[in-house]
Amino acid sequence: MIRSFVEDFAFDPAVVQLNHASFGAPTRAALTWHDAVRRAAEADTSTSLGTGLQDDLRRVGAVVAGLIGADPADVAIVTASTEASGALSTSLPLGAGDVVVLTDGEYESVIRAWQVRAEAVGATVLRLPLPVPATSAAVTDLFTALPARTRYVVLSSITSSTALRMPVAAVARLAADAGAALVVDAAHSVGHEPLDVSTLGAAAVYGSLHKWLPVPRPLGFLWVDRALVDVVRPAAVALHLDEPLLQRFGWRGTWDPAPVRGLERALDEWRTWDDGGRLDAAAALADRADQLLTDLGWVPTGEPAMRPARLRGFVVPAPLPVLREALAAAGVRLWTGTVPDGRTAVRLATHVYTEDADLHRLAATARSLPTPLTSPTDRRRGEHFAPS
Repeated sequence: MIRSFVEDFAFDPAVVQLNHASFGAPTRAALTWHDAVRRAAEADTSTSLGTGLQDDLRRVGAVVAGLIGADPADVAIVTASTEASGALSTSLPLGAGDVVVLTDGEYESVIRAWQVRAEAVGATVLRLPLPVPATSAAVTDLFTALPARTRYVVLSSITSSTALRMPVAAVARLAADAGAALVVDAAHSVGHEPLDVSTLGAAAVYGSLHKWLPVPRPLGFLWVDRALVDVVRPAAVALHLDEPLLQRFGWRGTWDPAPVRGLERALDEWRTWDDGGRLDAAAALADRADQLLTDLGWVPTGEPAMRPARLRGFVVPAPLPVLREALAAAGVRLWTGTVPDGRTAVRLATHVYTEDADLHRLAATARSLPTPLTSPTDRRRGEHFAPS
């Protein structure tokens, strides 16, 4: 019998956790070690937050570079994807008349960061309508006629709210053909699906590390093409703004480096799960969730090829307030919101602690929702993306 991993995490046992993709889920062991590292740092802050921190940043920066197929000289450690996105949107060259293109399915803070920069310099942000349910071909087609003076295309490797694995390579080729640079939001990649920045054709890639690795939050990375290493700066002006990339982001004011120091331990724990088949088992549970929820009328947000290993999105035939009330009453936690056109949506994430009973409680909650009247078009949407 495979043991339960639930007790390895600090969860409320009464709650079904299907939303670690929003904030991460460190293990009890990681939290204990994190607290010990923080206490130890207080014994000599001059070293632990000074020269000692720089040594740790260089070591961990090299580890992160190895994870993403990068040269350590091109990698910075950041708190999370939002910090990296802010750094890129404020420091990459952008002028009056330039265009930044992204879909309306990108993370809202990313969209807003580029809008603020564009407003300041007289550029334009073009939001392309993401089709949901999506196919790779339909998403790629959005980028086939980029407007003149497109400077940047911003695209997630895996979208956040809609949980779609995006056709990054195909979009990269179209961006290059238009003379534009590709910026990739890889917040949901490391620890979840393979990421090799050298193969993407991107100018910059960033992501969070605390979402899919068992490291206490916050922790993330930023990679930039060698040509941009001297261009990209933190959004906050700090003491070592003109140092090499790693130090530039490592000296951004006083901050808690304990998550950085815990990354290697988190990777050891993650590899134990991987070697033991636990991550594959979690992916199989995500496939079972597809079957259970599709049978109940929930529509997957994308075709099978676009569904990430352990992250799945659905359009739900119920009003959002009704859905949220039912989930809260059932003690089920998953992301809820809307797809860009306003329809109710959910996103669930499976992990090493997820069990069949969790999915059955979610399915029971889905069955309790009032059944809406559906049009033939709505029914066809569901039939088009039956589980593979």
